[in-house]
Amino acid sequence: MMKPKYIVSRSLCIAALAFGLALQTASINAQPITVANHSFESQLVNPFFFIDTRIDNWQKAPQPGYFTNSPQLSWDQTAGMFIGTPPFSPNPYSNLHGNQSAYMLSLPGTGIFQDNVSLDWNSTIGGLNATYQPGFAYELKLGVFGKSMTNDVSMMSLSLYYRDSGNMITVGAPTIVTFNTSTFNPAGPFTLLDVVVTTPIVQAGDAWAGKNIGIRIDSLFGLGGYWDMDNVRLAQVVPEPTALSLLALGLGSLLVAGGRTRRKV
Repeated sequence: MMKPKYIVSRSLCIAALAFGLALQTASINAQPITVANHSFESQLVNPFFFIDTRIDNWQKAPQPGYFTNSPQLSWDQTAGMFIGTPPFSPNPYSNLHGNQSAYMLSLPGTGIFQDNVSLDWNSTIGGLNATYQPGFAYELKLGVFGKSMTNDVSMMSLSLYYRDSGNMITVGAPTIVTFNTSTFNPAGPFTLLDVVVTTPIVQAGDAWAGKNIGIRIDSLFGLGGYWDMDNVRLAQVVPEPTALSLLALGLGSLLVAGGRTRRKV
């Protein structure tokens, strides 16, 4: 008895190709946007000093009125970089991107930001020149770990913004992180946890459409301790319903064409 033979129709081949393209579209629905000094590797920290308050491409938040500089602590020292890998770190992070990480003291108003006009310690422009484009959402990720803080008191925020006459206006809602030892175990293992913020889909009529993107990392409140941070990632995201619609269309075409496949004996 002859084995059955299957003849694949031309329409089935086309449908399979459409489905493959739909899968590819869904898998690349986030396009990365370059963030200067995203993993805080520049300046290069001198291992003999362990930390460096100079952070290339990032501007520090202005000194608030409540804070008074002292010989023990100046406002410039409230944020900086350190070496987070052996042998210079006694408690290294398992997932550090590169060798260095940034720190931010848990004090109200401490923070760093970057956009197309921000200036770092050397008056160098931040260099984040991407703009909010209609039809896309924007996703920001940051590796974070909190240390030596009071449970449910210290808070930080991660946000995206645009400038309106110089003022920073937040796009969407910031993501708030509250310190707790159940999340940030002081005994380790020391693993940076991803904090994510996503904007709504940009509409053509939005005030921020076409405006430059800005990134903010802020300490909202705290009585001591610090946040360690690394690996800033920014992406332009194709709205998920669009990707799902493409997949559904491709799968539907594949099923319809499959039903038309002819069988010969």
